[in-house]
Amino acid sequence: MKVNDRFILDIKRVGINGEGIGFYNKLAVFVKNAIPGEGIEVEVTKVLPKMAIAKIVNFKKTSPYRENPPCPYYEKCGACQTMHIDYTEMLKYKKELLIESIRRYTKLNPKQFEIRDTLGMDMPYHYRNKSTALVRKYNNKLTVAMIEEDSNRTIPVDNCLILDDKINEINKKILDIANKLNIKAFPDANYSLRYLITRVSKATRESLVCLIVYKLDPEIKNLLIEISKANICDSLYVNINTDSKTHLIFGEQTIYFAGKKSIVEKIGNFEYEIYPTTFFQLNSLQTANLYERVKKAAKLGINDVVLDAYCGVGTIGLYLSKTAKMVYGIEYNKDSVKYAYENADKNKVKNVSFYQGSVTKLLPELIKKGYNFDVCIVDPPRTGLGEEVANYLINNPIKKLVYVSCNHSTLAKDLNILTKKYKVRYIEPIDMFPMTSGIETITLLCLKDTKK
Repeated sequence: MKVNDRFILDIKRVGINGEGIGFYNKLAVFVKNAIPGEGIEVEVTKVLPKMAIAKIVNFKKTSPYRENPPCPYYEKCGACQTMHIDYTEMLKYKKELLIESIRRYTKLNPKQFEIRDTLGMDMPYHYRNKSTALVRKYNNKLTVAMIEEDSNRTIPVDNCLILDDKINEINKKILDIANKLNIKAFPDANYSLRYLITRVSKATRESLVCLIVYKLDPEIKNLLIEISKANICDSLYVNINTDSKTHLIFGEQTIYFAGKKSIVEKIGNFEYEIYPTTFFQLNSLQTANLYERVKKAAKLGINDVVLDAYCGVGTIGLYLSKTAKMVYGIEYNKDSVKYAYENADKNKVKNVSFYQGSVTKLLPELIKKGYNFDVCIVDPPRTGLGEEVANYLINNPIKKLVYVSCNHSTLAKDLNILTKKYKVRYIEPIDMFPMTSGIETITLLCLKDTKK
């Protein structure tokens, strides 16, 4: 097989990035926007030792689940990957992706425990409560931009269908002001405006805006003043990031400018303060479903002590606090620990305590000090627990683990270690990111010698 070869390919399954996968002479061929069950004439664009990448030339057979994407930017924008697939059917494919990861990365038989159907959304558009938008100038006009898939190029996006509508409206109003003031952005010389961070609470409809700039020059100060005068948002900040080579969005200096210091989001009966840099789930509506299912999995008693590892700003721990004796949280980010205590005070929760540091360092220290945990909640980053934490949980077992994961591949790798001591009771996938290939999961694990 070589580049530019053409042949007919039957698509067998969906890949982790939403692409269709078929096999040609036993070599896996990945095809963007292809769906299982389709027969496609493809053209090879890249050949690698264990796989090839191809593009669609003609359809010989189309799937009954193929949809016309409503987004005009879908073919180029890298934000969404599955808008061309019927939503209900895609929920089934996401479950299959989870099963495939278990088969690939573990010795487990996924038929020996319950894997539930993917919990979807009634309205799978306009769910994101935050945008991190590049600001670019096209045809002498500022616009928000998205990075084109598999490239460093950007494309202007006037309206994003997975963002809360209010975010789209706020971004347009701010850029209208910026255009009137002739604010510079790439590719202008000596520009300062880099990103536009916009957050909206689904519960209160409050909004927060943070401009990411190279420098706080008179031009940017004037823009901030005009945004404030126009009452476009409830909270206004600016962050200075002078590093032109970093992939990090935020620099070290975040400056409050006008309005409220924070906005409030509600999940269930709990309120959470949101600041520019606060880590918070991007889909508030599904987060309520996620936390309620974590609560059901934990099945806490009034005397149970909970460890909330990777606790962030305390969202899960606080949600569980009403049914637990005590909740202890571990979080590496110093600001997040500060906000976790603020959230506890705001919700009048007394039976929580948060510690700043790494899980690998603090968990052994807490256990050495005599802390006994009945339930452990882990919600690690995409990299997963890793061998060190997973092995520690085997050697110092807690009778019940509830593992919240945003990466089914690293979840499976961790399960391959954890199941030496724990038994998987069930895994429930939740569609936190409709129109993308992402999957959130809740896994309930119990020690092998326990029945509950």
